[in-house]
Amino acid sequence: MMMDYILRGGTVVDGSGEKGYAADVAIKGDTIAMVGDLSGIRAEHELDVRGLVVAPGFIDAHSHSDLSFLQDDSHASKLYQGITTEVTGQCGDSPFPACAGEEMPGAWNCASFEELVRRFEEDGHKMAVHQAIMLGHGSLRAHVVGYEDRAATGAELEKMKQLLDREMQSGVFGLSMGLEYAPGFFADQRELNELGSVVEKHQGVVTCHMRDEGLGINEALEELMAVNRFSGVHVHVSHLKLDHHQAHGRAQSVWKKILQARDSGVRITADMYPFTASCTGLSIRCPKWSLDGGDEALLAHLRGDRRQEVIEGIRTHYFDAEQAETCLFCDDGGMWPEIAGKTLRFVAEEFLHTQDYAWAAAEVLLRTKARINCIFFVMSEQDMKYFLMQDVMIGSDGWAFSGDPEKVKSKPHPRSFGSAAEFLRICREEKLCPLEKAVHRMTGMVADMLGICDRGRLAEGMKADIAVFDADSIKPRSTYLNPVQLAQGVSHVFVDGAPALLYGSQTANRNGKFLRKNI
Repeated sequence: MMMDYILRGGTVVDGSGEKGYAADVAIKGDTIAMVGDLSGIRAEHELDVRGLVVAPGFIDAHSHSDLSFLQDDSHASKLYQGITTEVTGQCGDSPFPACAGEEMPGAWNCASFEELVRRFEEDGHKMAVHQAIMLGHGSLRAHVVGYEDRAATGAELEKMKQLLDREMQSGVFGLSMGLEYAPGFFADQRELNELGSVVEKHQGVVTCHMRDEGLGINEALEELMAVNRFSGVHVHVSHLKLDHHQAHGRAQSVWKKILQARDSGVRITADMYPFTASCTGLSIRCPKWSLDGGDEALLAHLRGDRRQEVIEGIRTHYFDAEQAETCLFCDDGGMWPEIAGKTLRFVAEEFLHTQDYAWAAAEVLLRTKARINCIFFVMSEQDMKYFLMQDVMIGSDGWAFSGDPEKVKSKPHPRSFGSAAEFLRICREEKLCPLEKAVHRMTGMVADMLGICDRGRLAEGMKADIAVFDADSIKPRSTYLNPVQLAQGVSHVFVDGAPALLYGSQTANRNGKFLRKNI
């Protein structure tokens, strides 16, 4: 049988965590047809990959690229790292379910996962990599309860469970919680437990941006573990970190708590990105009460009688120049482009002529209609590297972008362009873990967590999502001040058997699709 492609002479690192071995890999259609000594087999296209690693395409365990295809279908920031699937719908936020007529700037108003897929296909959209999407708990709660600071009623909880059940049946991979954001942080333990039971019925996973990732991380872990203890569902910590300066140095004790929970029967895993800065909206620095009602309520407070109360809440984070220097504005939402790439301290002192940094943050929120995103330099390198040495998966917590700065028009966190590549660089240069284990943590381990049976391993019969890279040179080029730079070291990427990247250059193929969970 004539093959479509044969990759000859590479070292296969198959995603299982076992030692790599020399072998050829043959592709037929969208499937890996053969792995081994294929010297007697021929193909229409043969690639010499001697000296390179042939691995399953990487799975970005935590991504926000849900609707990136609307801006740019290349997904180049991910593809050039060898990523072929992104786990989206994270931190409680997904494109569905949205109410008819609901205002969602720059997004689609989709009532369900089925409608999202239908619109994607019928409107002729394309994307370069696959998505395995979650249902966002925040989106679900907003749809049923709104942005009110209260417990869901019995009827509302039943409605949420029914909608979650429907979406799980449609093929979403689980429920994502964003308990540090409105409206997720208004949910109580009962709500989280009951929703976890629905996910467990479908053998899905509950991922969680926990309620606290700093001084209260132990209590936040207990809240998440309680969902497992009640329902049995697999729970997963999103972007594990210690993001408060007074919590630095506690990584070992936090990981010990997770291991002890596993020993007691709790099904818990985690992902992280290999950077010491986080990235999210500036509104996360506002007091929780000010977001009862969402961003519009926050803006009303900032214009009204409670403005100073909001500012004093912000002041607990930005009480001096040193703290203000840790906040770097990266995306102004199209409202104040001059501040992108500038710190809060710089904007306060040079643009707003003040050293009241909390007041300045409030002013930035007002001028950008609370759409401002920031890079926060809040973690320690020691904690980050300790977590990286453990069996955590790697997720970018970023977006898929074009590689063209003119198209991006912002200064996104470099994790969008380099999380997988940076993890492999650190593992290589600092010997944090062997290559085979590093690849496993971005392929087979993530596939197992999600319940994806046909990807994440390089073996005969699996889908041909493949990354070919130079283990000695793969690394990111993106930086905080010049982020729109594609990673180096990946030669070829196949998505469903078609070359998406050949000889280091992206092709016209856009084979990505929304995957569905099959039970």
